[in-house]
Amino acid sequence: MCTIAKSINTPIPVFGIEGRYVSALYSAALKMKQIDEVEKHVRVLQNELTKPKILEFLETNMISTTEKAKLLKEVGEQTGMPPAAVNFLVIVAENGRLKFLKRIIKMFLAVMVAHRNEALCEVITAKPLDEESRKALMDALKKLVKGKNIQLTEKVDPEIIGGVIVGVEDKHIDMSISRKIQMYTDIIKQSV
Repeated sequence: MCTIAKSINTPIPVFGIEGRYVSALYSAALKMKQIDEVEKHVRVLQNELTKPKILEFLETNMISTTEKAKLLKEVGEQTGMPPAAVNFLVIVAENGRLKFLKRIIKMFLAVMVAHRNEALCEVITAKPLDEESRKALMDALKKLVKGKNIQLTEKVDPEIIGGVIVGVEDKHIDMSISRKIQMYTDIIKQSV
C-alpha cells in the first residue's frame, strides 16, 4: 500500500500555481531539516534570475523541459544546493513552470519571513536616521506589528524633502513633506 506523506502547511496562505510549488518546497525543506540552507540558496538563485543569459535559458523553447531539468540538477548539485532545493528546481523545470520561477521565489521568501515571525519594514527618509530617531521609529513599529521581529531596511531619498515614508507588511504610511506639498497643491488646484 502506498502512502502519501502529509505536507506541512505554510505559515501564511499561498495560492495559485506558485503557491503549490512554494508549499511543496517549504514542506520538503522542513521535513529534510534544510530550511535555512534552502532559503540561502533560493536568495542566490533570485539574484541569478536578474541576469539576461539565465532568463534566456529559462524562457527558451529551444531546450526541452527534460534537458533544462537535467542541467538545473547538475548546476544545483555542483553549487552545493541542498537536495530539497535541487528537487524543487527539477520539478519546476520538468513541469514547464520555469516562467513562474521568479514569482515562486518571491512568494517562498515571503513565507520564510512569516516562518521566522518577522515583519519587513522599509523606511525612506530625506537623510539618514540618527540613533535616537531609529530607536523611536523601532519602538513605534513594534507596537504596529505586535510581537514580530522587525527587519528594517533604511533608504535615503532627498526628494521627499523631509518626514518619513514607512512600509510595514501591507501598510504604507507617507508622512513626507513632498506628499504634503502635493496634497496642498492638489487642494489649491481644485479650488481655483
